Amino acid sequence: MIFSSKRDVWMGTLIWIVIAGFTMLFYQSSFSEFDSLGLIISLCMITLLLSIWFHTRYKLGDETLKIYYGPFKKTIRIQEINSIRHTTHLFTAPALSIRRIEIQYGKYGTVTISPLEEQQFLDELKKRNPTIGIKYY
Repeated sequence: MIFSSKRDVWMGTLIWIVIAGFTMLFYQSSFSEFDSLGLIISLCMITLLLSIWFHTRYKLGDETLKIYYGPFKKTIRIQEINSIRHTTHLFTAPALSIRRIEIQYGKYGTVTISPLEEQQFLDELKKRNPTIGIKYY
């Protein structure tokens, strides 16, 4: 089961402003003295941010939760998930929204995500591991 990430307007605005900034740098470097390092950095940042915007999702399997955040991937065994709580930490996670859920797993592991269909996501996790404690707002 695949869940898309929630996307907030302000987070989208921030990402697209940064993309626009790097695009202007890329465009500017093509008209001025050629700066290959600036060009490479701009292209890499644009590619990374576009990948994050369009490819952040969460795949819930029978035994694992796979988190895709642009080119990055993290796998968590569902049986290792201890608790889930709501949070609003900024810039700390593979999430495109302020409203997030923090998953605590294993002994010290935490990851924060923002599934679009949050309640359905939580229900599916609880079906796979009924011992997960969920702390609501």
